[in-house]
Amino acid sequence: MKLDQVLKGSYQRYIIADFLSAIFFDKRIPLVIDNVSDGEIAALRDKLLDCYGDVSIVCECDGNDVETSVSQLSDGMSVDTVIIDGCAVTECKRFGFSDFVQIMKRLRADDGCEWDKAQTHSSIRINLIEEAYELVEGIDCNDADMMREECGDVLMQAVFHTEIAQEDGEFGYYDMLTELCRKLIDRHTHIFGKNHAGNADEALVFWNEAKKKEKKYKSTSDAMSRVPKNLPSLLYAEKVQKLAKKAGFDWDNPIGAIEKLKEEISELAEADDAHRTEEAGDLLFAAMNVVRMYGVEAEMALRGASDKFMRRFEGVEKLVLQSGKEMSEYTLEQLDAFWEEVKSQERENN
Repeated sequence: MKLDQVLKGSYQRYIIADFLSAIFFDKRIPLVIDNVSDGEIAALRDKLLDCYGDVSIVCECDGNDVETSVSQLSDGMSVDTVIIDGCAVTECKRFGFSDFVQIMKRLRADDGCEWDKAQTHSSIRINLIEEAYELVEGIDCNDADMMREECGDVLMQAVFHTEIAQEDGEFGYYDMLTELCRKLIDRHTHIFGKNHAGNADEALVFWNEAKKKEKKYKSTSDAMSRVPKNLPSLLYAEKVQKLAKKAGFDWDNPIGAIEKLKEEISELAEADDAHRTEEAGDLLFAAMNVVRMYGVEAEMALRGASDKFMRRFEGVEKLVLQSGKEMSEYTLEQLDAFWEEVKSQERENN
């Protein structure tokens, strides 16, 4: 592989400064990097290892072609140009976004994967929700390996939908990325505009002001009506309540919200069959208000409480089995005594 041979076909060419700041590359065609200086060798090596891995390269040094590998690049080498040959996607050692898109296109091709070809926006919609929750679990567990995998799975769903949309003529990758980048620029008026934010709260205010202008909200009610209806109910209620708070319709402190919660408990207890569901909803909405005002993330708090209940119930069940009886043979008071025993053991262990 020589430079004059590469230049006869398709290739991509960068000067070293542009290459070091670039993100996406088409690995199917050769890469040519010019104007390399001695002081940039280490940065070039690290970037190539990250994007391509330790692949074979050709360095042009004083008019001579030297075959070597990325890992062999080192400070002190006199290199003018670096050439990397193109390779099939199946031969890549490292992958980038363009590789990802190409793989997705291959899976959706006429002779691609029968399952992938059969999917539509509707058929895979639930996958995104499932993958998002798995990513959240990785975050909650502080598991970097799980987060890395699940971030990829969430991204795959976005790319899957974009590929389907492009095939159907709805929108393409550049449309999606343009809208995303435009949003980031337009809503960060304290970065790309004239506003100044001294802290995170001020930055959020500017973001919301820009979003309101962008979405052309006519009122708070209009903004509420655009909250996605398929959000988990707790999150949906929280978003509605936060919009009400921005309009000034909120308790001054949690005490008022707690009193309202007590009122809703009484109303549910007194409700007849026709109104019980309505009053139950009011109770849950009021509870969400209290939790929100204390700054607690309700969805995760409830998940934690459910997990704790299951863990302690398992402990109670083990104690019952050790006694040689069935749970149905014990009164609720006796089972509650087992519960307190498990709870006490948990606290001692923690």
